[in-house]
Amino acid sequence: MKKRFKIVIIVVLALIVCSLLLWCLSPHSFEDIISADESTIISLACTTTISGLNSDGTTYISNYELQSLVKDSEEFTDVLDLLKSCAYRQDLQNLFPWAITRVESGGSKTVQVFLVWGSTERDTCYLVFHEDGQVVVSLGANDGFEVYHATDDHILDRLTDYVQKNGVEK
Repeated sequence: MKKRFKIVIIVVLALIVCSLLLWCLSPHSFEDIISADESTIISLACTTTISGLNSDGTTYISNYELQSLVKDSEEFTDVLDLLKSCAYRQDLQNLFPWAITRVESGGSKTVQVFLVWGSTERDTCYLVFHEDGQVVVSLGANDGFEVYHATDDHILDRLTDYVQKNGVEK
């Protein structure tokens, strides 16, 4: 009887571990991570920040913006197409029973995207793409973040290039 109980416990634990791995490794669509239908988004803003060292050792920070893009604009469609072209994997931090209020990430480049699909704070989403592949998502009026990992290693570069090419330097 004791041996059977141990086997059942081991099988249950193995199933839990396998389920967590499957959950972590399963890619999610852009619509899944923002918890909204992409067709309902009415405007977006996109900025990129690039920092580093010049050849003389001085630091620089460059900011480029695409502000208040509305649904019918070409840039709006292009940015959404870039965001939808990538899949996103869950981070284990999303399983914590408490809200994630701080995310650390290294790198000299980030892209921030602000999406709006309604008239209240609940109808917004803020995404930050980091160089290490992390994508931090803040949904509407929620107190914390969710953390994902982009499956496309080049999504940050493609977003940065697009915003630099079509945006305004600030």
